[in-house]
Amino acid sequence: MASSAEFDSVVNLRPFPEGGEQLPGQGGDPQAPEVQVVPEPALGSGALPVGSAVVQSEAKERPRAAHPRWIVPAAIAAAGIIAAGSLTYFLVGTTGQRDAARSELASTKVTLASTKTQLATADTQAATNKVVADYVSVYVANSGRVQTDYEQIAACDAYSACRTAAQQLLTDLQAFQAARNAATVPGTLSNSDGMLGDSISAGIAASQEFITGMDNNDATKITDGLTKLDAGMLAMAKAETALGAAIQ
Repeated sequence: MASSAEFDSVVNLRPFPEGGEQLPGQGGDPQAPEVQVVPEPALGSGALPVGSAVVQSEAKERPRAAHPRWIVPAAIAAAGIIAAGSLTYFLVGTTGQRDAARSELASTKVTLASTKTQLATADTQAATNKVVADYVSVYVANSGRVQTDYEQIAACDAYSACRTAAQQLLTDLQAFQAARNAATVPGTLSNSDGMLGDSISAGIAASQEFITGMDNNDATKITDGLTKLDAGMLAMAKAETALGAAIQ
C-alpha cells in the first residue's frame, strides 16, 4: 500500500463495489465495530507512528532507570552515624547520672558511718541504762520489804509480835543480799553498792543477835542487837542516798 506525508493517519475502509467482500464496520450493520488501520511509515523515515504497537511494546520492555548503587550504602552509613550519635549521647547521659549517683552514695556512706557510730553509742548507753534500771529495780523491791519489817519491830510491844517481825526482817535481809549479789552492778554504782552490801550484812548480823537474845531471854543481846540493827538501817539509808546521787 502506498503512503504519503499528507495521508491521514486513520482512514475508514469503504465497501468494495459491485458486491465485493464486506468487512466488519462496513455496509448497513451499524453495530459492527469500525476498523482502524495504522498506516505504514513513510519511506525513508526512521520514526514510527506514536500509536504504533511496536513503540508501545518497546516502551513496556524498556527497564526503569535504577537508583545509583551508592545510595543504599550511603543511607545505611547515615543511619549508622545517627544511631552512633544517639548511642553516644545516651551513654554520656547515663555516665553522668551514674557519677552523680556514686557521688551521692559516697556522701550517704559518710552519713551512714556517722549514724552507725551514733547508734552504737546510743545502743551502749541504752545497755548501760538497762543495767542501771535493772539494779535499781532490785534495790527498790527488796529495800521496801526490809523497811516494812523494820517498822514492825519498832512498833511491836509483845514477845510474839517482835519475834515474828525480827524473823521476817532476817529473811528479807538475806534475800536482799542474794539479789544484790546476783545483779549486774554498773560501774557508776559500785561505790553505793559496796555501802549497801555492808549495811545489809550489818542488818543481818544485828537481826540474828536480837533473835538470839529474845530466844534466850538475854536482855544484853536484845539491847545490843537492836542498837546494831538501828545502825545497820541507818547505813542502808546512807547507801540509798549515794545510789540516788550516782544515777542522776
